[in-house]
Amino acid sequence: MSLLKYSILGLATGLLASGLVGCSDFLETNPSTSVSDNSVFTTVAGAQAALNGCYFQMRAYNSGGADRQDDYGVPSILMISEACGEDMIAWGGWYIYNYNYWGETRADIFRSSQLWTFHYRLINNANSIIAYVDQCDGDALQKQYIKGQALAMRGWAYFDLARLFQQTYVIAKDMPGVPIYTEPTTDETEGQPRGTLQQTYDQVLADLTQAEKLLEGFDRGDKINNYDQSVVQGVLAQVYQVMNDWPKAEEYAKKLLVQYPLTTNEEYLAGFNDHSISSWIWGMKQTEEQNMGDYSPFALWANDTRPCYTFRGWFIPTDFVTLFGKEDIRASQFEFWWDQIFVTYKFRDNEECRGSIVFMRSDEMLLNAAEACARQGKEAEAKELLWQLQDMRKAERSNETGMDLIEAILLERRKELYGEGLASFDMVRNQKPLLRTGNHIDYGGSKQLPARSWQFIYQLPSSEMKNNKALVDDIWPAGDQNPYSGVYEP
Repeated sequence: MSLLKYSILGLATGLLASGLVGCSDFLETNPSTSVSDNSVFTTVAGAQAALNGCYFQMRAYNSGGADRQDDYGVPSILMISEACGEDMIAWGGWYIYNYNYWGETRADIFRSSQLWTFHYRLINNANSIIAYVDQCDGDALQKQYIKGQALAMRGWAYFDLARLFQQTYVIAKDMPGVPIYTEPTTDETEGQPRGTLQQTYDQVLADLTQAEKLLEGFDRGDKINNYDQSVVQGVLAQVYQVMNDWPKAEEYAKKLLVQYPLTTNEEYLAGFNDHSISSWIWGMKQTEEQNMGDYSPFALWANDTRPCYTFRGWFIPTDFVTLFGKEDIRASQFEFWWDQIFVTYKFRDNEECRGSIVFMRSDEMLLNAAEACARQGKEAEAKELLWQLQDMRKAERSNETGMDLIEAILLERRKELYGEGLASFDMVRNQKPLLRTGNHIDYGGSKQLPARSWQFIYQLPSSEMKNNKALVDDIWPAGDQNPYSGVYEP
């Protein structure tokens, strides 16, 4: 099989060999790579160090094995999603190939393998923790919390794989999903078939709902990178949204609104680089030891505010800017440069060039709840939720009804959350076409793709198709490989 055996121990050793630190406690627990993986799980301290290694991998350079400067785990996934949408222009930087749809979703291009490897490395490491943590010596509650976080990681990873490697759930639940592994793998482990997308989502829900229970009472402190119960609930809100389970999507989004306030206007305009902002549910605090350096999103957004190197590569299309009313505070972040293109000041690095990166915040949850209410016909409540945000941002209230109200909420998502990594995920979820207009064409981003295009969906890596004997190496429906061209007609 091609699912790489990337053990907890191997992860820690590899990261230290690369000159990175953060897993060194784990390495010191058991520095020999010749011992069995489960030998580190003799104490709860060893299990915690293994978990720390997983967190390190989620935001580490080369975490997908691509050995490229756009291979930084979760932050890179979010930047890929943003580059593939309609509301930014990639004029330079590593993600220009995603922006231009130059074959990045093909099986023989590195991106497919990078995304596949990253998620399955994380899954395999989480599987080791889940399998062995109960046998550790130490406090039972600590072991419960470690297991809950590992289950959250695995559930999130399978959810992400499902969104990247198949059409959206509501039209494709009977289509092939991704191979499911719930035990640690070795080089001798037999490859698993793709199963169905429904089976993938069943595993996602099983992991996340169990994690939610196990993390009751867990306090992560200021470690915004880490999963706690609220992060799990936020991911569940996203999962139920993709599944069109609107009552559950509403329920879970509202759980977060009780816990986290909305982003104030002052916070919104401050540069999106501070993990201590009270509306942030999940994110990445860049440290001196582990940071993306000149390959962070702050280095890509063109606004010349960064005190260190910038690619000056990401801009804003004119047609997106025109969606904002003049009084909308978010409009004040746009500036027209060189009489030809807009920049945004939404993302500005801190003075140390280590600004925190947001993954999830309460404003997304408010919009999730508003959409869920609207799709259930609870329009008055949907509008009240939507107006909370619009009034705060000094935007014009939406008074539409029916599908027009849903479209208004989706538009507000774009305006509020642009640059935060939801663009292509929302496009696929809502079965929208890629319709780039205006000055996209001037910068090579004129690609137009219909809804449900297979170019939105990654093919399984060529190595997986070759080495996993449970897969038929042919294009679906004859085999297990996703098509690259054409449109899926459910």
